[in-house]
Amino acid sequence: MIRNISISTFINIIFSLAFIATVITFSLFISFDKQKHEINQQNRYELIAENFLSTFQNLPTAESLINLFKKFQVRPLENRDDKLKIIKNAQELTITQNYLGTYRVYKYDAQYYIYVQQYGYNLMLKDIRNSNYSMAIIISAFVISLITIFFLYAILKRKLKPLKLLNKQIIEFSNGNKDIKIKAISNDEIGTIAKSFNEAIRLINNQSKSKDLFMRNMMHELKTPITKAMFIAETLQNEQTRDNLQRAFKRMDDIIKELATVEKLTSANSMMYKEQTSFFNIYTKTLEIMMISPENIASKIKGFQFEVDVSMFSIALKNLIDNAIKFSPNNKAIINASKEQIEISSLGEPLKYDLDYYTEAFSQEEKRSDGFGLGLYIVKTIVNLHGYKFTYHYKDGKNYFCIKM
Repeated sequence: MIRNISISTFINIIFSLAFIATVITFSLFISFDKQKHEINQQNRYELIAENFLSTFQNLPTAESLINLFKKFQVRPLENRDDKLKIIKNAQELTITQNYLGTYRVYKYDAQYYIYVQQYGYNLMLKDIRNSNYSMAIIISAFVISLITIFFLYAILKRKLKPLKLLNKQIIEFSNGNKDIKIKAISNDEIGTIAKSFNEAIRLINNQSKSKDLFMRNMMHELKTPITKAMFIAETLQNEQTRDNLQRAFKRMDDIIKELATVEKLTSANSMMYKEQTSFFNIYTKTLEIMMISPENIASKIKGFQFEVDVSMFSIALKNLIDNAIKFSPNNKAIINASKEQIEISSLGEPLKYDLDYYTEAFSQEEKRSDGFGLGLYIVKTIVNLHGYKFTYHYKDGKNYFCIKM
């Protein structure tokens, strides 16, 4: 699952987890630190009380008591009303009784008081040291941690921003914009990838232009001598020689037409001219291109309208019907067409490989004298350009090629 999420989403998840972990860590730390503070306070008050109770047994002088007040940073409360008010209204935190006497710890208005009792002595002490739990340092550390996390997050997102731009430009290039130039705005790995991709685009464009120029020149140079040769072959007296030559030249002409179709479909300047038309119109045009008798085709067609490039779609249908007739033992093709799908079937052996093998250019199960391995490649290319899906299955001794719409 992690392999399927984007880098940006992954970073967001990581920093979200880091933020949550930081909050939980500081929350637990505060909780434990408070407990530790309370234990330390309790131990301090216990020490203070036991020192005063021990001193009371030895009949302390005023000077010795003053020294204890200074040592433990406490101050006695002299006002009786104040004592009663604290005993009545304060929160009693603890009460301890031992052989020395009794002491209590009170909390009142954020102040702590120690009430020490022994025979002959009744003393309430106020803790004048700041004993309240302070979170200032912890909060400061927490804020600094969060600022650090957000700072690192912002830096990393900014560092990856060129990668998003690079991805956008690569998608634009894959969609057909061959003139795009990717901007390399940094000298790091992303900038290196951008420079390398620019170089790859340049090489691809040069190769594409060379291929287009070669294809057009080759087809132009071959078309004329083939046409002339076919006319010359007509003048031959030997019928068998004439037929053999005409078949050879016809095959060469078919190959050039297929290559021309491939060149048109793969050209950067290839344009589709979609128009609303009926399937009957496509079917009629296909039969005109094939120049065969309708007796070779059994059709079951439902009348429907759809938007296609008439010329391209007729070529795709022609290739499917031509393959069905050519490789069927009874030389017949069956067409079932509806608005949902166009299905061409014929008797024959199942394909040896997956359909993807045959939709690659120049793919054949074996070398044949009557094919060039471009038929299904052209079909799939045209079907994909229209946004349809090209499928194949075998059932009851028949091959079924379907264009799902």
